[in-house]
Amino acid sequence: MSSQTKPRPTTTTTNTEFKNQLVHDVFGRDNKGRVPMEKVAMLIWQFRDDPAVVHFMAQFVAKFSGSRQVFDGIEFYLPQIAHMIIHLEADWDEAILERFALVIAQQSQHFALQLTWILQGAIEDYQPETVEGRPNPGYNQLFYHRCITLLSNIERCVVYGSPRSIELEKMYEKGDISRAEYEQMKLEDRLNNAREITTHGANFRNMVQRVKNTNLPKIPTPSLPTKGGSSNRTPTKGTSTTTTSTSKEEVVVADAATIAADAETSQTQLVQTSTSQTTGKQISKYGGYLLYKRRFRTACYKRKGWKSRYFEIEERMLYCYNHRPIIGGRLVRAMPLEGAVVSITKKGKYPFMFEARNHHFQFVMRAKNANEMELWMKLLRGESEANALIPHIISDDAAAATGNGNVEEKKEEKNSPTNGSVGGGGGGSPNKLSSSQQARYDFFKNERDFVASVCDVAEVLRFHEPKERKALAPGLVAAVTLPPCGYVPLCKSTDVWRRVDGVMSKDTRVFNTNERCPMIYYFVAKRGEKIGSTGLGPKNPNLDVAEYLHMQFQVPDTDPVGKLDAITEGMGAEDEEEEKEEEVGEDDDTLGLEDPTDSRSGTVWSEDTMGARKSKGASFLSSMSTKGMSTPTRKGNDQLRKFMEDTVVKLPSKLSMQINRFESRKKLSYLDRNAASSTRITTTPIIEKTVIELPIIENPIGDDDASDMDMDCLSLDGQSVVSREGGSIIMGDQVVAFEQADGVDKASLNRAKHVVCGGESWAEKSARMLKTAKAESAKNDKTNVEEDDTCIHEIVTFMAKSNDDLRQEVFVMQMIHYFESVFAKSNIPIWLKTYRILSTSKTTGLIEVLTDATSIHGLKTADKYPETGGMRAYFEQVYGPPTSKSFLAAQRNFTRSLAGYSLVSYLLGLKDRHNGNIMIDTRGHVIHIDFGFAFGMAPGHEWSMERAPFKLTKDYMDVMGGPTGESFKEFQKLFVEGFKAARSNSLTALGLVEIMMYKSNYPCFTGTRYGGGVGLKRFEKRLMLDVPDVKVGKKAKQLINSSMDNTGTKLYDVFQYHSNGLAV
Repeated sequence: MSSQTKPRPTTTTTNTEFKNQLVHDVFGRDNKGRVPMEKVAMLIWQFRDDPAVVHFMAQFVAKFSGSRQVFDGIEFYLPQIAHMIIHLEADWDEAILERFALVIAQQSQHFALQLTWILQGAIEDYQPETVEGRPNPGYNQLFYHRCITLLSNIERCVVYGSPRSIELEKMYEKGDISRAEYEQMKLEDRLNNAREITTHGANFRNMVQRVKNTNLPKIPTPSLPTKGGSSNRTPTKGTSTTTTSTSKEEVVVADAATIAADAETSQTQLVQTSTSQTTGKQISKYGGYLLYKRRFRTACYKRKGWKSRYFEIEERMLYCYNHRPIIGGRLVRAMPLEGAVVSITKKGKYPFMFEARNHHFQFVMRAKNANEMELWMKLLRGESEANALIPHIISDDAAAATGNGNVEEKKEEKNSPTNGSVGGGGGGSPNKLSSSQQARYDFFKNERDFVASVCDVAEVLRFHEPKERKALAPGLVAAVTLPPCGYVPLCKSTDVWRRVDGVMSKDTRVFNTNERCPMIYYFVAKRGEKIGSTGLGPKNPNLDVAEYLHMQFQVPDTDPVGKLDAITEGMGAEDEEEEKEEEVGEDDDTLGLEDPTDSRSGTVWSEDTMGARKSKGASFLSSMSTKGMSTPTRKGNDQLRKFMEDTVVKLPSKLSMQINRFESRKKLSYLDRNAASSTRITTTPIIEKTVIELPIIENPIGDDDASDMDMDCLSLDGQSVVSREGGSIIMGDQVVAFEQADGVDKASLNRAKHVVCGGESWAEKSARMLKTAKAESAKNDKTNVEEDDTCIHEIVTFMAKSNDDLRQEVFVMQMIHYFESVFAKSNIPIWLKTYRILSTSKTTGLIEVLTDATSIHGLKTADKYPETGGMRAYFEQVYGPPTSKSFLAAQRNFTRSLAGYSLVSYLLGLKDRHNGNIMIDTRGHVIHIDFGFAFGMAPGHEWSMERAPFKLTKDYMDVMGGPTGESFKEFQKLFVEGFKAARSNSLTALGLVEIMMYKSNYPCFTGTRYGGGVGLKRFEKRLMLDVPDVKVGKKAKQLINSSMDNTGTKLYDVFQYHSNGLAV
């Protein structure tokens, strides 16, 4: 074909056609029963300048978020969604993506936690001060307040939940409404809840305008800076305001004497009042000067001296300025007040000391006298205790009535927003949380505290001498508070729930480096427990995270918050007559995604999972009634028609035109129709690797005899047990070890473990720890022995890090996972290990531990590593002769994994590939870790020694039998085919990079060397989009030849040997 002899178009020249293809892939009739989330994310990005399209897409995805497949896609692309929420919506009239995020957060508390941790990192990026208390050069008031507000709104969504969820569930269980009606009404309830939270007493557009329109006049005062005056006002959202301090909203920059006099004479007072757009009631903003001392919410508190600061309370926020904003004060800090603990400082050194603290902040303040302290504490408590769905009101009368109680007599409140009352009209009515709301609040707070505490231990040890850390670690780990319903969040909402029940503190591992102290934790986890306070729930060992949390915390309230009735007004429209949904058979899931709760009727996930339904030859969605549909809604696929039928929303004109265009012509991809291209861009669902495992029951006494068993025999209360990859579990008195079945025999694995694992495999280690934990549990607590015998116990392990920003690594791992899915969709047997990385702030995070693996450096320095012959000799020593079954299986594992990591190392520009950052497991797989240098960023920058496309040493070549070996030929074939597949999906990959590069703080996308789109341009160049397809194979082989035993690669290994002692 002629298209095969012409170069492919660049991203710029194909942007319009790419949009057309995206619309067709999502809404076209060729797409039968799927919502391709990678295309949805690209559509939102490509149409980011059109809020109507973004709004439509957000509602469309929310409609089908009950599908596990769709929800997995939403969570996978959460980094891109969160990045757009923070940086794109600043110029939009409505908080479109924020509302979408709040809708999804109501469906899964795990999703809410993941988004919370992303926002925490962004807050630290854009906050006024650094953690050291110095002005932050990256401070951005708009983004900072955006993150602070969304962080608070996410918590509100979790705590208050969906107001009608229990009512709707009961109606569905009684048969009063069909499944389709239940799903639609549940979605509408969540949408209303999100809308109420994002619009109460405020409008984001007006908040943005206020930030933009507030200007400082130019005053010739050299001692006081005038730059950044637009950032000095509290960005209050849209309300009708009456400012009491001045009649005009002009900011006058005062001199030092005026500032000092203002602080001396000023009193805490009403600054302004505003009218709530939803209730019509008045909201007051108070301000005044206090002495302030900052404390950092880290493991090691750093104290600073007392300073005079101006504080304002508004919209559940405490704002701290260096002086009054109206005279040019600069915002220093801000703190969300909802749920904050406000108390008198215990054993305060100075009089009238009090503090406000929450999960991330702690403010210590001093008032001038007792009355002022009492007033401030009353105001702060009122804001911290308000019901988030009802605009909080502080009346003048209530605020003025400060003499009706003695603050000293009040005990320190519990760390929850339940105590106290909300003032209103001089009276005030209590707004206490219901039992289920309190339970959700406690879970959400406890989980964040748990994750913070495990990272704090690493931070504490960082300040001790390396030789002391190992001895100190077990005691610090044992002191970590385990929440009653906590889990390790290195998972998806659809992964199996595992509750953390204990910690193996004595087995904690500590790694000593100059700048940080990473730690490996081992926790005992349970699954298959009874659910809920009654203990009457089902015992399903495979219940996923979202379902478990829903069943655990979505319990009926005997005394719900009455004021929430206003939120459900207008919901009667959901009672309109709809035809009942026809019950159909099991869905044909083309991705092979198993539903661990198919055995019962779920309440989180929809019964239909977007796969094609086998029912009378028609799809599930096409079997739904189309009665009453107008002509415009007949275009597109079944999902679009169903969405348009159930939702009162207009199809944006830009999408309508594109759908019409594709419906009127033959369904070919735009690259096939373009004379300058040839390769079709296909949908790439995110596919999880399926690992075949064989369960092996060990003798309960611990003998060496073990016997294989049928997987069907491994069950709990009739539920088959799904395992993690490898490891052991305890069921009653039996220890069950799961081993992969890939052709490497047990004898070879036993030899390999002595070199790689120090003589103990992960299955053996986890079994040993489980037996120890169970024995200790039986000795210490005999009351729960019966319950423990009916549960499954297993070991969950992860690495906790501090003083390290993992967000770039999270993105690189996301891209590796994307390419893994590309290769799997193309049926290319390339192996990649996509382990979990979670960034919980700008400086902390968790990483999944790679079990049964060690670094190449660790391998080569092991006692039983052969003295001569290199890695080839090691393979023959461990796996047998080159013709043996185990050797060939291990060699195949090595070749396929090396091909995969060679591809992603080249495509993503991964550098710093020394032997400490490349691992090998007992089955021969190569695994790359540590992605601090990516997209061309390299140690030494322009003088980097790593000039090769990827690392391909003589050692690697020898394992594959040299340049003439059959394994090397397979490596070449896999590399070429994988490269072609990556090019076929290049525009989506480029789009993911482009989103995260937009206003990015990642080191690989910033600075004079890598900023300005350099990373994206280099990524596009590495994809060789201008090379004709017929020449791609040759170009790919040239990359291999350039990498083989490259001089720069050898020099970098030698450099690492001399500088860090890493084996060559």
